[in-house]
Amino acid sequence: MKFSSLRNLVISLAMALPMTSMAQSIFVKAGGGLSSQWGASGVVAAGKIALGYEYEFGQTLAIAPSIGFTTRGWQVEDVQTPDMLFDEAGNMLDADGNVTTNPGEQAQRFLMDADGRPVTPLYSMMHRTYTTNYLQLDVPLNYYFRLGVHHYVVATAGVWGAVGIAGKRKTEGDGYASGGRKIKYTDAVFSLDGAHRFDAGVKIGAGYQFPSSLTLNAECEVGLVPTNAKGVRPEGMDPTLFVVRDPFAGRSGRTFSFTITVAYKLNKSKWRPE
Repeated sequence: MKFSSLRNLVISLAMALPMTSMAQSIFVKAGGGLSSQWGASGVVAAGKIALGYEYEFGQTLAIAPSIGFTTRGWQVEDVQTPDMLFDEAGNMLDADGNVTTNPGEQAQRFLMDADGRPVTPLYSMMHRTYTTNYLQLDVPLNYYFRLGVHHYVVATAGVWGAVGIAGKRKTEGDGYASGGRKIKYTDAVFSLDGAHRFDAGVKIGAGYQFPSSLTLNAECEVGLVPTNAKGVRPEGMDPTLFVVRDPFAGRSGRTFSFTITVAYKLNKSKWRPE
């Protein structure tokens, strides 16, 4: 190829590039909804706030990566636990009220009659809720269906990855705990044995962009990475006790969430051909 022909080709591509490249927009996004895990028993609140950058490839297709904070979580099925005996110092007590270091000798608390005799063994219904906070990167593609001047329906599909930065497990009604912990206590989720800080998955969504460049979205995110390593029950251990003692209630799950978000493009001007 002659140099003059190569030069003309380069010039032609350079002139064509603005015709195929549309606007670049910085946007902020925030919203909330519900989240849980596959196989979990209940949902908790979910939320996100993010800052992103949208690059349009043409009149209809754009990539819109963003980074921000995301909150998600889940609840596990309630478990009935025996209300075990402890002294004020938190030491295990046997049926005679003596301190013991053998869990097999620890006695269960009983409801007493008027004469102080044990009548009915007492139980607690243990409930656990997990909430986690992530620094999350979203990389979705947006496809715009034009309804009219500055009115669009937006379809979204893409991937996301997240790193856990904080979270807590709230436990209520643990009969195996001592003192005030029988009523309620909390633990840091990512400090629990087997917890995974990294999560990742796919997302889909749909929305409507108003003339003001404000976009209302409904988004669904599905995790493809287990949030924790599943515990292994020791041989001979009671299944119920194992579920209580295992940090994640004897299960390993993958997250999902549904949120309603509002996104606003900070620079609304778009290049348009003559």
